[in-house]
Amino acid sequence: MDSDLSSSLAIIGLALVASAFFSGMEIAFVSANRLQLELESKSSWQGRILTHLSSRTKLFIATMLVGNNLALVFCGLESGAIVSQGIFGVSDWTEAAQPILVLAVQTLVTTLVILVVAEFIPKALFHSNANFWLKIFVLPLVFIHYLLLLPGLLVVGLSHFSIRLVGRSTGGNEDDEPLGATDLDHFIREMSGRMEPEQELEHELQIMQNALDFNKVLARDCLIPRNEVIAVELETPLSEVRELFISKGLSKIVVYREDIDQTIGYVHAKDLFNNPESIKSIILPTFVVPEPMPADDVLKRFKQRKRHLAIVVDEFGGTSGILTMEDIMEQLVGNIEDEHDREELIEEVIGPGKWRFSARLDVGDLNERFGVKLPLNDAYETLGGLLIHYTEDIPEAGYNLTLDGINIEVEEVSGNRIKTIILHITSEETI
Repeated sequence: MDSDLSSSLAIIGLALVASAFFSGMEIAFVSANRLQLELESKSSWQGRILTHLSSRTKLFIATMLVGNNLALVFCGLESGAIVSQGIFGVSDWTEAAQPILVLAVQTLVTTLVILVVAEFIPKALFHSNANFWLKIFVLPLVFIHYLLLLPGLLVVGLSHFSIRLVGRSTGGNEDDEPLGATDLDHFIREMSGRMEPEQELEHELQIMQNALDFNKVLARDCLIPRNEVIAVELETPLSEVRELFISKGLSKIVVYREDIDQTIGYVHAKDLFNNPESIKSIILPTFVVPEPMPADDVLKRFKQRKRHLAIVVDEFGGTSGILTMEDIMEQLVGNIEDEHDREELIEEVIGPGKWRFSARLDVGDLNERFGVKLPLNDAYETLGGLLIHYTEDIPEAGYNLTLDGINIEVEEVSGNRIKTIILHITSEETI
């Protein structure tokens, strides 16, 4: 009897381990970073094997399911007898006085053990680091895959036949589905998750992340604000325009009639070499885009119209600022030095938990990169906008505002524009 019990326990243990392996491999395969596997196939034999298996996804999943079901059958057969004997003192549930109760208890106990040991735990473990576990078990994985290849092919064939029988298409060969944006996003998130909090993404990875997020960027997110636009009135003498080009180091200057809300185009510095009679003879047309227009749509218009400058307007038709091709490209590749970058955005550490920032810096970006917890609101995007929102005025230099343990001091103001602020963390809870 003891030897029979030991044999049954050994079979149950092996069956649970096998089921846990198949369940874990299945979820790891589904959750694996396909792009990373593709990259590793160029440099490692594990990557080449896994890439080969991933090219036949349906068949691989089928072999894992066949193996898992076989393991569960053995586990169920042996565990049922042990539960019946241990709890009710009978070796077969049909011999019990209340067979339905015995069968119900057998099913409940066996199901709970299988769910916890062979499903929940392995799936949680293998899902958390899918690529790692696939590489660790690549040899037994490929051996078992080919061992169960014939029943796996049978399962795939029967499933396709059943789908066609009910009038549905199998949707083509999903195994040949190319890598897409989801795979790239998965790869970048996994790579960034391995970095220390203070580390930044490598430049190439950052460009890929920017490309994925580009469809969320609007014209208002990358414009040069109205109060920083260098512009001239239509009747301005050419000598003054020429001097402005030289003093400001610009290649393009916006031209307006009466005020900047009536922008009519722009002039290019190179056209001054043709000795024009007036500004009117060298004005180049621009086009108007609303603030909420997606940046990729603006980029398409730049290409279609062969222009490099657009006027951005608000909901009331007033000029919010200008937008250049370079401003949009910066959303993808990072900072590009051009003639409109008249001042460098300041990010300077001046002490423990204390920084000097340009007021034009984005609040959400600062929260993410510096680990602070400045309040976010749809009413503003920049530090300057945050200050104006909470003070309902344009504060003077020296003004202090404290928000949830963060002190914001206005350091420099120029006209109606806040230029720099000092941000000081006064509470550890805000870090």
